[in-house]
Amino acid sequence: MENTHQKGLLSKISIMKHYTQQGWYVYNETMGTGPIDIVIVNPSTGEVRFIDVKTMSFRSSTAKRPNTMINRSTSDVQKKLGVRLVYYNTETGDVKE
Repeated sequence: MENTHQKGLLSKISIMKHYTQQGWYVYNETMGTGPIDIVIVNPSTGEVRFIDVKTMSFRSSTAKRPNTMINRSTSDVQKKLGVRLVYYNTETGDVKE
């Protein structure tokens, strides 16, 4: 089984591929410490998005709402910058924006 770091890296690379295939320019944050994982730019419209990639995780079957996705929230800095959370499912390849 993959560890947390490996799953996170897989998710980030997969989301970068997802947006590249849609025609966006994708810029990778390389320090690994900031509030933004990737910046994407639509070459046709000039739209810029700040993305924080999250790996999808689900509640256990014994939870009150079993097998539902766990949603994360943005930090105060991310809210100020307009960062969007994008989720990737390492099992199915699904993307949730």
